[in-house]
Amino acid sequence: MERAKSISVFALAALMLLVAAAVGTPSLSQAQSKGEPFVIGYIGMVASPGTRPCMDIQKMAVEEINATGGILGRPVKYIVMDNKGDTSLSVEAFRKLVIEDKAKFISVEGRSEICLAVQEASGMLAKQYPHILVFNGPMGSELTARIIDEAPKYDHCFRDWDPEPAHYGQTKYFFCKTMPQYMGVKKIAFLWEDLAWTTEWRKGISYINLPTWEKMAQECGLEVVYSKAVKPRGTMYLPLLQEIKKADADLIFYISSWFTDTESFAKQWADSAARDIQVNFYGGVAQTKDFWRMTGGKALGTVSSYTDLDDIPLTEKTIPLVKKAHARKIPMQIHVHIAYADIYHFKAAIEKAGGTNDINKLIKAMEDVETTYSLGKMKYQTKKIKPFYHSRVRVDPENPYVDLPGYYYQLIVQFQKDGEVAFLHESCEANEPHVAKWVDPKRYKKPADLRK
Repeated sequence: MERAKSISVFALAALMLLVAAAVGTPSLSQAQSKGEPFVIGYIGMVASPGTRPCMDIQKMAVEEINATGGILGRPVKYIVMDNKGDTSLSVEAFRKLVIEDKAKFISVEGRSEICLAVQEASGMLAKQYPHILVFNGPMGSELTARIIDEAPKYDHCFRDWDPEPAHYGQTKYFFCKTMPQYMGVKKIAFLWEDLAWTTEWRKGISYINLPTWEKMAQECGLEVVYSKAVKPRGTMYLPLLQEIKKADADLIFYISSWFTDTESFAKQWADSAARDIQVNFYGGVAQTKDFWRMTGGKALGTVSSYTDLDDIPLTEKTIPLVKKAHARKIPMQIHVHIAYADIYHFKAAIEKAGGTNDINKLIKAMEDVETTYSLGKMKYQTKKIKPFYHSRVRVDPENPYVDLPGYYYQLIVQFQKDGEVAFLHESCEANEPHVAKWVDPKRYKKPADLRK
């Protein structure tokens, strides 16, 4: 009895915590929009510097829509649920949004583990409480593979990012062109963040006949001299760097994410015997201009994909959006641009479906509409090929090595003197951000040369 009481009290406290975090966005134009509001919710960690901007930019989008009459003449209510980074709280937040708040569109922050847990709860409640569930940023293939494998249970789920196989085209370009031709690489060392999202790249994807990344590098003429999976945080990198130095690698390719302590790696690399070996990060905080400060300048010479787009006007829509976001102190990383685009995609889907009463029409509308946003086109894949189905379009699902035009790709940068971020690509066409040549050889400098 006492155990039951304690569980009940904990559940109540958790729910109260979530309710306290909920923030409704009132209509800015009550005279123009009337009736029951369309409810849109977001589940994420409010304290996270990667997630909070997504919430803030979506709230801004909702206010813009309400200021111009809402959707189909009805206002939009936006609710944020703070999951504190916890999976169980995320599920409770979802249940509250869909059952109590009657939310028809719910976004979940981009961690595959959290998204999978919420997706399972969503599948159980979808018949009784019809809704659209959107994963904001995760790459885990399971999220969309199960839409096909367990149809129709998860037909209402969409991913506004691209799955792991979609990264083969860009990565092959690195292995076959960027690294050997522009960076002079012959021998490559792999470091892998040892989490689920890197598994398919390490083991290959048999169901769509894609090789491991190591094999792909070898097919491009590179010699793989080292490969090791390491835990995301707390790794002592100096012994590994010593081993990589002995292996005579030209480049260390660290497949990293927001969880990886790339700042610690950069500091240890800069003071190690391997400091003249080029480092390429796949992601994490190395994707931000703040990485230089976080490493105390030890990031000099490192190369990384890059998500900070505050100062890069790639399309005619980027400049005004970034100005509005900056006025609210919202940093404009790639996933923030996409979170903003999501709200307008929801709007287009509701308008095409004539409302949210018919979930089948709403799902079909989500599939059919194509919207244009600050970085290109927003469209969901409708070919039933897993794990691409219901993921944001990026590559040809029948041949993931082929990039599709009009859809945005991440930029590549190098941290150079005094923290200057050098973009290693040619200029883009104003309306075609995908037309970037990935590396301009004149801009790339070897780490040893930058230290002179």
